[in-house]
Amino acid sequence: MKFLHLSDTHLRQDYASDWFTHRIFTDYDNPTIRFRHLLASINPVDYDFAIVTGDLCHEGEASDYGLFRSLWQEHLGDLPYFFCRGNHDPGAAFAEGMQVEMNLEGSYIACHEFKGLRIIILDSYQEGDHEGAISEAQFQQLKTWLSKPAEKGSILIQHHPLAWEEPDICTRVPQGFAELIASSDIRAIFVGHVHTASVVTYQGINQYMSEAISFGVDEYDHESIFTNRTGYNSVTLTSDQIFYYRHYLTPHQSMIARMAKPFDNSIF
Repeated sequence: MKFLHLSDTHLRQDYASDWFTHRIFTDYDNPTIRFRHLLASINPVDYDFAIVTGDLCHEGEASDYGLFRSLWQEHLGDLPYFFCRGNHDPGAAFAEGMQVEMNLEGSYIACHEFKGLRIIILDSYQEGDHEGAISEAQFQQLKTWLSKPAEKGSILIQHHPLAWEEPDICTRVPQGFAELIASSDIRAIFVGHVHTASVVTYQGINQYMSEAISFGVDEYDHESIFTNRTGYNSVTLTSDQIFYYRHYLTPHQSMIARMAKPFDNSIF
């Protein structure tokens, strides 16, 4: 089984109208153009499905999510894709544009079965906060989903990382969450958010973070550096192995903007 891992596409139809995106993108160089070029380069017959780990749009309207869906259909046809919500995906616009239902607490969570593989989607979005959290209600639902092993095991998809070198960036989780993950049939965790590729373990399970389609970020003590580094990943899943391949769209990066710290992370 082979699939794509894309993340942080940050699509908008109008980058000039947002306080952040107008500083670093133009009509001729922006994430929507990069996303379109990437999709055009992919042969859908090479993959069984795709996952997109959040920030599909950047503070978008429903029409921006409609653009995401139309570009996918135009280039990849009926290739299935599974996605989660990121911190830049406002609930009402996300739900309407991606044609999904939110639960009673306003989160988008789901559990899909694909040829024996269970694909679990959690929602780490927090209103007014750049970092993520998993609610108690999601935890209880996760318990139910994981109570019976899947034929080919499970993968977990969410936007914010569960493990990271800086503790403040790690997703806040309820008591017992880590133990549940450790004892489950989850084979891998797929995340985005930080705009850099990495692999780290969480409870002994590999967490794979993808480069962003939109832009790269390098963090320093006193500033954030934004670059044109972009990429995605392909994954081959066998009965007992996961092969994870990085693909860089712009391997020779250059700086496109910088921002002094501290800044209000509720809006970035």
